[in-house]
Amino acid sequence: MSLELFSNLQVNLLFDLAVIIVFATIIAFIVRLFKQPLILGYILAGVVLGPNLLQLIQNQEIIFALSEIGIAFLLFFVGLEMDLKKLKEVGFFSSLGTIIQIAITFFLALFIGLKFGIDNTTATILGFIVAFSSTSVVVKIFSDKDQIDTLHGRLALGLLLMQDIIVIFLLSALSNSGGITAASLVTSFFKGITLFVIALVLSSKVFPRLFTAAAKFQELTLLMALTTCFLFSTMAAYFGFSIAVGAFIAGISIAPLKYSLNIQGMIGPLKDFFATIFFVSLGLQLQFTSLGELTYLFISLFLLVILVKPLLIATIALMFGYEKRSASITGFSLGQVSEFSLIVAAVALSNGFIGQEIFSITVLLVAGSIVATTYIMNVETKIYTALSGFFTFIARFVPRMKVQKKVAPRKKDIVLFGCHRMGTIFLNAFKKARKKVLVVDHNPVTIKNLERIKVNCLYGDIANEEVLKGAGLSNTEFVVSTIRIVEDNLYLINYLKEHKYQAKIIVVAEHVHQALDLYDAGADYVIIPHIVSGEKASTMIRDLLRGRRKIEKIRNDSIEHILFMERFGQKIKD
Repeated sequence: MSLELFSNLQVNLLFDLAVIIVFATIIAFIVRLFKQPLILGYILAGVVLGPNLLQLIQNQEIIFALSEIGIAFLLFFVGLEMDLKKLKEVGFFSSLGTIIQIAITFFLALFIGLKFGIDNTTATILGFIVAFSSTSVVVKIFSDKDQIDTLHGRLALGLLLMQDIIVIFLLSALSNSGGITAASLVTSFFKGITLFVIALVLSSKVFPRLFTAAAKFQELTLLMALTTCFLFSTMAAYFGFSIAVGAFIAGISIAPLKYSLNIQGMIGPLKDFFATIFFVSLGLQLQFTSLGELTYLFISLFLLVILVKPLLIATIALMFGYEKRSASITGFSLGQVSEFSLIVAAVALSNGFIGQEIFSITVLLVAGSIVATTYIMNVETKIYTALSGFFTFIARFVPRMKVQKKVAPRKKDIVLFGCHRMGTIFLNAFKKARKKVLVVDHNPVTIKNLERIKVNCLYGDIANEEVLKGAGLSNTEFVVSTIRIVEDNLYLINYLKEHKYQAKIIVVAEHVHQALDLYDAGADYVIIPHIVSGEKASTMIRDLLRGRRKIEKIRNDSIEHILFMERFGQKIKD
């Protein structure tokens, strides 16, 4: 009988997973047809399959367990992408700024909860729930836009890292059935420090040798990475933390290794699979009918998360001296509730600190704010423009950060926005043509590198009016942007047209419909990389067929560009 039950359980679980993946795929296709974020499709799939509609999922407990594994893989992957060395320059802002942000957000949420008649313990838990932002969502947004290494990328990641460290201690304290006490906080602090010390020792002394030995075999490298993930997850569970906490620390411990990029590629499909289950499980847990009188509480907290918290973070960044554009992107990228908040709510629910209604509010806040962030970040440039006066008012009382270099305007033929990948190809071509170039980039490392090879450069964002003024576009023949964010390129084109500058405008777009929008706005030429690369390859093949001398010339040109790229990359590493 037990074997039969086990067999039935297997069949039911397989059926549930199949239904989840099939529905997630179908609805994801539909939302992409309407150019909506995939995360929205996954959550909608959960709503359709859940208790609100079709009620097709039978083993919800097992699915929720798998979703926790999904969170663990998400945060393991996030940890792999965290290079702590790059966060050193924003360390002071990350530590003090995070404490200020969490404290203010916590007390605002606490005040809202008490105003709606929530008891002190529940309001305290709610305060912590809305204070933290989603590391996995922010990393995905910045990764998709290739902005991890920008100043605002590092500011956001620095804040998130400190938030994640704080939430680790909070989770340990909540695991104590006696509630959050000074003793439980001290205990959780020492447990967390112990876990980090173990990770630091293994990362510096043990993992380099183990992964070097495993690197000869792809399968062994993957198994070593998974072993590390499960090892730290087990240790975290032993210390009373969530397994996701251990997975995150495991990722951070592997990130400094030279094999981390390869591991990211191997872990990626697993992460995507479990992440899909996680987002679908959010939809499964949504119970719209259970809020009742707490609907207005949810609305108030939602507005606090997507509007007040981003403006608070942007204001803190401005007060630390960072420029307006970086402060704005940093703030609005963090306008959501963390996946860790779900774990906080689940632990609080299991220990009786909160009721099912508050847990439902948490799920709605996480799902709703994550979806809202994807939309907000798509129109962040317009939001920044609308709030520019507010940011200017705040920035007036604080000094500018030294990283935003103001160079004395020099005569230049070309202003190049963005010097990564395609940008370096253009820069090399301009140097060969003996053109005077000013490079504008928002990656501090790129700026330092360009200064070392004596290239005229300016730190700043393409959608920052002060940066465009400093670039001196009025006496420039060509303005070239290799940035692939269509909204930023539209901002640049509109700025040039409004000021009636005569420079020829060359920009980049990912898709044909974006190129048409840029042409309509006034671009002189729009480069669509995959089309240009196809045309270039076709031309190159015809040239190669013309004879040996032509082959040698193409070969030498290729080697020369590769060497330039290698020198450029080496400068970044140095």
